[in-house]
Amino acid sequence: MFRTEAVFNCANNLTPDVAAMLAGIAERYDARLEMEYAGKRVLLDSLIGILSVPCRRGDALAILAEGEDAQAAAEAIARALSGR
Repeated sequence: MFRTEAVFNCANNLTPDVAAMLAGIAERYDARLEMEYAGKRVLLDSLIGILSVPCRRGDALAILAEGEDAQAAAEAIARALSGR
């Protein structure tokens, strides 16, 4: 399993647009991606799951990935969350 950290800076909070962006990035990779915030983990292929995370700008998140593209997938999600 690959794990990386990111600071949420791509919006003021997790909106449907941000959730759709994250799910779109996740589907490009051969990896199982999860986001962890405040002890809660959600799959990044689930819009409902992503939207259930109450993070705000400046919050720290963990990205966990398993699979053939785990590192590249987690890093792409971390870049998107960081607003890079």
